[in-house]
Amino acid sequence: MGDRANVYVVDEQEPSKGVHLYTHWAGTELPETVRQALLRQLRWTDSQYLTRIIFDEMTKGHVGGETGFGISFSVGDGDDRIVRVNPLTQTVDLGHKAWPFDEYIREPRAWPEEP
Repeated sequence: MGDRANVYVVDEQEPSKGVHLYTHWAGTELPETVRQALLRQLRWTDSQYLTRIIFDEMTKGHVGGETGFGISFSVGDGDDRIVRVNPLTQTVDLGHKAWPFDEYIREPRAWPEEP
């Protein structure tokens, strides 16, 4: 089964490129996990460091495991739920709406309700 989802972090140097951070078991919480990482207000304009900060938040308590998380240049499982983080425009997009970072961190976040 699983609870799959991804974070896609845009490369601020080459906006047509980026990296996907995958979670197999914590997809439901991923919008809030990204918010928690952004709440640190560190490296918002640096995709390399911001990607690591987000991945650290995603893997908190699960470091060193063989499964559960992944990093890729293309999306695999969980392609229906992608949190898009763009350091260049300073926005987070959940597919239905985008927020500037400073607005995104103001309140807890979740995926939109299914119709």
